[in-house]
Amino acid sequence: MTAEAFLADLEIEVRAHPALRHPFLVRFAEGGLGRLQLWAFGLQHYQLVRIFTAYLEALLASVPDATVRDWIHRVLEDEFARPDVYHRSHPALYRRFLRALGLEPRDWDAVAPLPETKAFVTRHIELTSLRHYLVGLGAVGPGHEWAIPVMFACLVDGLRRSGVAEEALDYFTLHIAQDLEHARLLRAALARSADDPANQARILEGARASLETRARFWDGLYRVVFEECPGPSPETGAP
Repeated sequence: MTAEAFLADLEIEVRAHPALRHPFLVRFAEGGLGRLQLWAFGLQHYQLVRIFTAYLEALLASVPDATVRDWIHRVLEDEFARPDVYHRSHPALYRRFLRALGLEPRDWDAVAPLPETKAFVTRHIELTSLRHYLVGLGAVGPGHEWAIPVMFACLVDGLRRSGVAEEALDYFTLHIAQDLEHARLLRAALARSADDPANQARILEGARASLETRARFWDGLYRVVFEECPGPSPETGAP
């Protein structure tokens, strides 16, 4: 199979993956969430946000192709919002979102990750640091950048329908737009090696592992947001 045919098939597989249409996303998109539910979501999701750049930095250290390293570096620069100021970095934008929910640094510094959250981070450190670099590229390319615009559209819908201010949503809306370009860059990076069956297997392994751990992450959020947290009061709408 040619590289182009392989990547086209992979795009179809990613779009059809249950992680992109998970029951958590479907229900979250309906909105009407109380404060405690939003806190539970925001604090767990921040554990993924705060470490994503470490995956890219690990890949930069292992990729042998200088052109691919340059493309990954461009994605990393966007994450840090360079050459803009620090407060526009993606983690900083997410912390602005958390503050809009009424949370403070002590809240996100002290949060205990769910088992599914911890498993997501541990798995991605392994995929990007300890495995062949194409496994890592499969995880952060198809597993993240190709999938995030679809998943984040559901999150934005739910946050808006829960009354979160539009200016607090910059982290999410930026990713919906920016990750389309990141997906293009990382697709081009994969195409440079995806004409070899062994490399195709590595890319598939990383993409599937990432999406599977994402689905389990959504499982954990469904449990705490919709089964364990009290929703808004029917009378007042307050949590």
